[in-house]
Amino acid sequence: MSRWTATRIAEQIESLLHDSRLVLVSNREPYIHRWDRQALMEPVANDASSAGFPAWDFSWVLRLASRVSQLLRSGEGIRWSRAAGGVTSALDPVMQACHGTWVAWGSGNADRETVDSSDRVAVPPDDPQYTLRRVWLSEPQVRNFYYGFANSALWPLCHLQLERSVFKALHWRYYQEVNEMYAAAAADECGGAPATVWVQDYQLALCSQYLRRHNPDLSIMQFWHIPWPPWEVFRVCPWRRELIEGLLGNDLLGFHLDQYGKNFLECVERVLGVDVDLKAGMVEYEGRETWVRSFPISIDYDWWAGLARQRRVARRMAQLRAKPELAFPILGLGVDRLDYTKGIVSRFQAIEHFLEKYPEYQSRFCFVQIAVPSRTQIDEYRQVKEQVEALVERINARFGTDTSKPIHYRYEHLEPHELVVYYRMADFAMVTPHYDGMNLVAKEFVASQVDRKGVLICSEFAGAAAELDNALKINPYDIESVADTMKQAIDMPLAERAQRMARLQEQIAEANIYKWLADNFTELANIRGERRVTAVASVDAPRGDPPALRQP
Repeated sequence: MSRWTATRIAEQIESLLHDSRLVLVSNREPYIHRWDRQALMEPVANDASSAGFPAWDFSWVLRLASRVSQLLRSGEGIRWSRAAGGVTSALDPVMQACHGTWVAWGSGNADRETVDSSDRVAVPPDDPQYTLRRVWLSEPQVRNFYYGFANSALWPLCHLQLERSVFKALHWRYYQEVNEMYAAAAADECGGAPATVWVQDYQLALCSQYLRRHNPDLSIMQFWHIPWPPWEVFRVCPWRRELIEGLLGNDLLGFHLDQYGKNFLECVERVLGVDVDLKAGMVEYEGRETWVRSFPISIDYDWWAGLARQRRVARRMAQLRAKPELAFPILGLGVDRLDYTKGIVSRFQAIEHFLEKYPEYQSRFCFVQIAVPSRTQIDEYRQVKEQVEALVERINARFGTDTSKPIHYRYEHLEPHELVVYYRMADFAMVTPHYDGMNLVAKEFVASQVDRKGVLICSEFAGAAAELDNALKINPYDIESVADTMKQAIDMPLAERAQRMARLQEQIAEANIYKWLADNFTELANIRGERRVTAVASVDAPRGDPPALRQP
């Protein structure tokens, strides 16, 4: 069978929906509208300059206010952009083909200026194909729902960071409130017509159950993009029953790995005391069936590989290599959100040990760390930033010179056309999370390695490790072993590098983001079909065991 593409998956999903409306629900929106300050102020500044008004003249202030108000009403000062992220990028062409509705938080500072009276806006803005329905969150809701329960309780809990988990009743109340807001908006968009709703991620664990109360006949599935912890970890959550019941509002619940699904099913059994069909991956609760499946998420391989082959990338690589701070024979790379789950601190400890143990590399080695700012309102994230930057300073002081440093640290977000330059030029990349649902950086690096000279070092605790057999696997807690693996990667013959990378690329190219989409929607169609068959058969025959589903 030919490889899945954006066009092929869009056609497939449209066929599987059977004229059912598609409504996607996520916390992050696919398109963001923001005020362009320069566009707003430049005409006013030019007008003031030509009129000769001094800044303190009140008539100039009135004119300034009038011009700004005029621009605001016309929308001329608004700019739009696509949201960063592989999932939103992959889902966007599907929504365009199906002409459905995407429900999400309107987080842009000009988002309210672009919607109609029903909080809807047609997107993409330059070629409208589907509807974006925005949900408005107040500052207390963002603080308590998003930064509170979602990212100070659920996120650390699911990443086995119990000591970082904060459970507050106030956060939980806001989490319930916001999930109901999303559910109400999605139900409104579904109307009374047949609809398929796809809910995304851990911020919306209660949404499907609430949505089911609005309309029990909807087809609902959800994908959980982070790990699901073992029962012995999950049991500490005070609202474990409510979370489990919320997710059982889905017909289909997807995880990256089989193990995450097994963990979830064990939690269902322990919390609710119901029988779980582990073999079939099915739970029957309060008269409803929820099927649990694993769908490892991926990337648009061809897009990343095509980007890496562009001539401007090769030119930019040459420019960067010519800079004194990057003019080293050996270049390592790390790309991460600055998050305590990513193992950046232990990675730098391993780099420090590597330079101690193998001093012959001290003058030949440079490591580029791109640390993307993340959740800076949370104390734990500010603390890990301080730890990381203290380590960078210490390592550079110990092993650097007046003209060169072993660590080149960039605390910023890079767009894909900038990121791919580093992916392609790196001799090895380190993906070293302590625990991670998947980690798409590993796959982006592989796709961008069109010269096949790089080596992937991957934590065995990253979901991606289960698929990427030709990466060098490490335990990020074993500093000595990680340092030795760095040397193994650096000393690896070019032929072995090329062979390993070719196998990794073949694997990711086949199991791309569009196959992930196909697996999700095909499995939901299987469930629908089997339920129809069961419903017909039950008219004349007693119900037997639930049918086994085909594994994706």
